[in-house]
Amino acid sequence: MSANAPLLYEQVAHLVERQIVSGTLRMHDRIPSVRAMSRNADVSIATVVQAYLHLEQRGLIEARPKSGYYVRARSHERLPAPRPRRLQPSRPRSVASSVLDVCREATERTDVVQLNLAMAPATASPNRRLNSLIRDELRSHPNHAGEVILPPGDLELRRQVAKRCALAGAAVAPEDVVITGGTMDAVTLTLTTLCRPGDAVLVESPTYFGVLQAIEHLGLRVVEVPNHPGTGIDAAAVRAAVAQQRLAAAVLMPNFNNPAGTLTPVQAKRELVEALTEAGVPIVEDDIYGELHFGPERPASLRSFDREGLVISCGSVSKTIALGYRIGWAISPAYSAELQRAKFFSSVAAPTLQQRVLARYYASGGYDRFLTRLRRTLAESAEQFLDAVALHFPAGTRVAPPAGGMVLWIELPASVDGMELFRTALASRIGIMPGLIFSAKAHYRHYIRLNFGVGWSDEVARALARLGSLVRDTARP
Repeated sequence: MSANAPLLYEQVAHLVERQIVSGTLRMHDRIPSVRAMSRNADVSIATVVQAYLHLEQRGLIEARPKSGYYVRARSHERLPAPRPRRLQPSRPRSVASSVLDVCREATERTDVVQLNLAMAPATASPNRRLNSLIRDELRSHPNHAGEVILPPGDLELRRQVAKRCALAGAAVAPEDVVITGGTMDAVTLTLTTLCRPGDAVLVESPTYFGVLQAIEHLGLRVVEVPNHPGTGIDAAAVRAAVAQQRLAAAVLMPNFNNPAGTLTPVQAKRELVEALTEAGVPIVEDDIYGELHFGPERPASLRSFDREGLVISCGSVSKTIALGYRIGWAISPAYSAELQRAKFFSSVAAPTLQQRVLARYYASGGYDRFLTRLRRTLAESAEQFLDAVALHFPAGTRVAPPAGGMVLWIELPASVDGMELFRTALASRIGIMPGLIFSAKAHYRHYIRLNFGVGWSDEVARALARLGSLVRDTARP
């Protein structure tokens, strides 16, 4: 067994989990007995017991005295998904800068339960390993403070990033990779390369507010298409948008959209790439959450369907390895030279030490084992958050269980104002994100986004109970 292979009990647990997720095993179904699973999987009884205890701790199964193990009925399964939203033509109504400033300032507070930031806690990073590699790197190259690695960036890091991209179905060469200061740096550099002030850029709705702010800062116009709960980016709406107007670029997050958490299906991804490619529209793919899947396989990137070189894939280590390193990448054979030029003239280069440490980390092995643990922790936290919402929030609340990532998109009763709830929650020292900031036209006023990446604790449980109480107080019959 390789160093990165799952342990035996994890393999057994994953086998049962896949049957539950696929619907082969449904609520209240009895799962194979310990002895039967031991025979079928050719593992020891102790291994099966460990696997079942693991599934029980995650809330997927439950033990019934003298009866065996059964698929657990989770309380969040009573919650309906958010309703698909039609984006009707309307007069532009952008989010006020003051609203964004208040939301940003709330993320800087240390006296609140941070359910507003889309990130895992600092303790979730492989800190001990990274710190050891920093010491090794400084012993080998003690003059980092006076060294700079000009674009496209450290060659070994680019090689490692290219290797990871193959897992998403898109083989790339190291020379196609340009190292940046994080995903948003990659997205912004790409937009400056592709667009001129006044150009129109297609985005899904809802989408990450940072993308919307970058587009506005660059003097570009936004064209929104829906991202539906459960089905992802609306390919038909993209075709209609392409037919109606000239687009300079599209910025899309098909894998675990922030804030909605949706995963766009493979066929829809193919149709998106075809529609935009036929119109000659470059696609900026934000794939920052692509490796945080809860299913057995990493979802395909849009680049895997690209035949014309029009997809520029952007990602980073911010949501997995190291938020504070601020290292990301933009990948494109067609636009690599332009992206290198844009990076050099905007900020010269990405940090030297962080690039070399990350290259060492990837090459040293263990990353996949770390990712397995992180995904498991996030999946468990998502289940606990969903159960808490089902328990504490009022009737009319809707939420779609995420297939990956670290955020939860919640539709509240229509009478609840998300911005007002943001303020009252903050007064109770609970941080959330109001839904209206995830639309260029300030839609989603009765939605909120929560970060389950923060993990589960008694403090988080109390915060969600209090938040549910605030929603009930705000909701009108």
